[in-house]
Amino acid sequence: MLLAVQYGKWIFLAVSILVFNITAIQSRKRLPITTIYATTCFALCVQQYFDSYATFRFRAWGFFTVGKADFPSLLVKWGIYPAVSVLIVNWYPYHSSRWKKFSYIMGWSVFSTVFEWAAIRLDILWHIHWNLFYSFLMYPVIYYVFLILHVRFYKWLKQREGDERT
Repeated sequence: MLLAVQYGKWIFLAVSILVFNITAIQSRKRLPITTIYATTCFALCVQQYFDSYATFRFRAWGFFTVGKADFPSLLVKWGIYPAVSVLIVNWYPYHSSRWKKFSYIMGWSVFSTVFEWAAIRLDILWHIHWNLFYSFLMYPVIYYVFLILHVRFYKWLKQREGDERT
């Protein structure tokens, strides 16, 4: 049984990385690639900062081994996080009603919480001073503030840059 869980963990991780990345690469880009790239890099920096504090300072959550930085955690951080960031900012309904925008963010929050639950069950992710309810409350903030508002900020900077050149 333990062997099945170990293989299941790696199969789940490999399939997740493949599906998220293929979807992110194959989907029609609604935003300029520079906007997607800048937002994804920003999200990775913020994610690394928060994950480091959560794992080592607060022992709230982490990947695979409690209190240890290991190579497999990079598979999650570099294999899943960037692709999901691309999907969220690329598919966001920028020109829709507030209700549709709210529903979109909440849909991703529910999906992310369920995905996190599966990762916990498979021992990819651990929680000590954290729980899924906290995650569910934080996902809308993370997705809106650190992704969608960053897209707006980046567009504003690009516009200012264009204005300064003329």
